[in-house]
Amino acid sequence: MTFLSLTISGYAYESQGSFYFRVSRFPSYGSLAKLDFSGMEMGAAKGGGISDADEYVADKGDAKDFALWKAYKAEDGPVFWETALGKGRPGWHIECSAMARRFLGPTVDLHAGGVDLVFPHHENEIAQSEGASGERFCRCWVHNGFVNVENEKMSKSKGNFLTLRGSLETGLDVRAFRYLVVTSQYRMPLNFNTEGLAGARKTILRLDKVKAALTRVAREGKGAEEGGEIDEEMQGVIDKAVAGFEAGMADDLNTPRAAAALFTLVKATEKALKGDSPRLRPSGARLVLATLEQMDAVLGIFYEPPLMEGEKEGGREEGAPVVVELADVPKEAQELVMRRAEAKEKREWALADENRDLLRSRFGLILKDKKGGAVEIVRE
Repeated sequence: MTFLSLTISGYAYESQGSFYFRVSRFPSYGSLAKLDFSGMEMGAAKGGGISDADEYVADKGDAKDFALWKAYKAEDGPVFWETALGKGRPGWHIECSAMARRFLGPTVDLHAGGVDLVFPHHENEIAQSEGASGERFCRCWVHNGFVNVENEKMSKSKGNFLTLRGSLETGLDVRAFRYLVVTSQYRMPLNFNTEGLAGARKTILRLDKVKAALTRVAREGKGAEEGGEIDEEMQGVIDKAVAGFEAGMADDLNTPRAAAALFTLVKATEKALKGDSPRLRPSGARLVLATLEQMDAVLGIFYEPPLMEGEKEGGREEGAPVVVELADVPKEAQELVMRRAEAKEKREWALADENRDLLRSRFGLILKDKKGGAVEIVRE
């Protein structure tokens, strides 16, 4: 991309050493963000309200025009380059177009970014890229929503600014958070809270349990005879689940719909695995496992993350429960354990049971009373 090509085609003009893009020459400007410029007045806002021109507003021919190259001014300090255009620096938007063209060519298949970048940044990228090349810049745009905490925008000023390292205490937490993200509609805000993470933990444990049971049936044939094909009813469930999953992903990455299709298969599998003689044969279990792995190639939730700081090696066998120390569970879970112990001491059995049930539903932790009053904490 060169300023010369934009200038020759009439898209760019020079003013006091700076170069600007003439938006009026690009009729489709604003289509990505669905903008209506009919009511915009010249100089209605600093920078024309749509660009990063800042103090260069007076240099522009129109409020909608945006900077491609900014001539050096004393207040820029050490931020400048010596170029054929003179001393200065590129505009914010031109950098991305230049990198895209250098490494990917004039047209890209997919361009992502936050919803806050739709305008003006991506709108300006389109204009300057297509103005220079005469070709379509991007075939598909993907803009993600923001992460909220307890239904509020995350910010340091509100005191609700969280980091993954500080919020996720175990490998299960990491997988649960990933599940929350990948099964949320990417264009919508993601609301992060304790209850949501607890529910995701429970879901991950449920999926792990089903996968472990399928693996045992597939390897050992326990409770089922080897040979033969999976029954027609289960085959139909698999086909429907795969079709639903693929339809969801093809519908603007509708991962909630895809996850719903996954769970139609999980529910049917759980039903088939119940009892001493499940109707799921080893060959059928392998087929369901292969289907889950096919879906997981998209979602990426069946994996063992590295140990978190302070987390201990469990020596865990696939599908087996893990005994954990009180100090190794989240603080809220520790409080529930202590509340249950206090309730038992006061013989408040209903309250004790309530705290025990909360531990399991929110954190996937089971309390096992041992002799002498000791308690063992087991992760499902």
